[in-house]
Parts: sequence; C-alpha cells; structure tokens
Amino acid sequence: MSAIKPTSAAERVSGSLAIEAVLTAVAAAAGTPLAALLPVLSKSLAAKRHKLRVEATLRDMNDVLASHEAQLRSLTDQQYKFINETVLAMLHTTCEEKMVLLRNAVQNGLAAVELPSQEAVFLSRIIRDISYEEANFLIQNFNYKRIWLNETAHDDDGRNTLVIKPNTTEGHVVLGLIMLGLITTAEPTFDDSGHLKFSPFVAKLIALLEAPRA
Repeated sequence: MSAIKPTSAAERVSGSLAIEAVLTAVAAAAGTPLAALLPVLSKSLAAKRHKLRVEATLRDMNDVLASHEAQLRSLTDQQYKFINETVLAMLHTTCEEKMVLLRNAVQNGLAAVELPSQEAVFLSRIIRDISYEEANFLIQNFNYKRIWLNETAHDDDGRNTLVIKPNTTEGHVVLGLIMLGLITTAEPTFDDSGHLKFSPFVAKLIALLEAPRA
C-alpha cells in the first residue's frame, strides 16, 4: 500500500490536503447565499463566470503560498488566522477587482510578522466585509487629513480636507467605511469640529491590500 503523501506548508495553511480542489468545490457549492437556496441559480452564466474567477485566484494564492515555504514555516498564529480568513473571503465576493486585493493580502500577510492578535481579528473581519469601492477609496484618498461629509460648502483650500456630498456615490462609500470603523469622528477641536478622519487601522489595511513591492 502506498504511503500517504505529506502535506505541504501551503496546504497546511489552508488546512486541506488539496487546497485548490476543496476550496473550489466549496465555492461552487456555496459561492453565494442565493445559490445555496436556489440551485438553479448555479446554472447561470454569471455563476459559471464566478466559478472561473474563484478558481483562477485560488490557484494564484496557492502558487504564492507554495513559493514562500520558508515564511510559511515560521508563521505566527496571527498571520495564520489572517491568511486563512483572507482565502475564505474569496468565497464571499463576486468582484474580480476585490479578488486581486485578496491575493495581494495573502502575499503581504506572509510578511506581517508583528501583527498583534486583536489586529488580526479586526483586519480579517474588514478584509471579508469591505467592498472593492471602499478599499479603493481608502487607497486613493488616505493622503487627506480629514473629511467633510456635508451639503454645506467648506472653506479649506482642498489640500488637507476631502469634501464630499452625502447623497453621492462617494458619500455612500464613506458611510460604509464609517460602519466598518475605518472612518471615525475627528477630535472635537475648533478646527476639526464636524469633520471625519481615517482610523489608524487604515494605513495597515492599505499596506496589506496594495500590490506587493518587487
């Protein structure tokens, strides 16, 4: 009888003897809540496109993990949690652009050796729930010191304050980021009264989502 093939470090990270086959099967079976309730939905062209995107991104993630065996062997518990949660977040999105960000997060997570336990929990939750539009808003606008979400005009010169009307697409994105805890109320000083600001977690989140440096 042939011996059982030892699991690779990449496979151990995802807790599976066949990471691609298992995760792809899960994605196909439960890619969306509606697909689980209405099996006929899985026959749609959209479901097939989603399955192909998930399969391709999971292969990319697996290749990234397999090419970093040394880092995998020294993963902290916090890194292990974050990377696992990021891989599983793939099953909760149909957005191809977000899949790219998740792939980046897996690779960047391998280098996040000083990730505290509570931050790993918080960032894992954010990675799962944040939309591509929300993540892209953070990446594009993090250079601003504060945000003015109001219908009234603002007297700032525009270099430090991002001015956004509430009833706009960007306004809705800001509201979503407030719900995620990534945008908060600014300090109650005279200059910052009525303004919003980016949470300290945003810088760490952006570092995880951006394309890894060569």
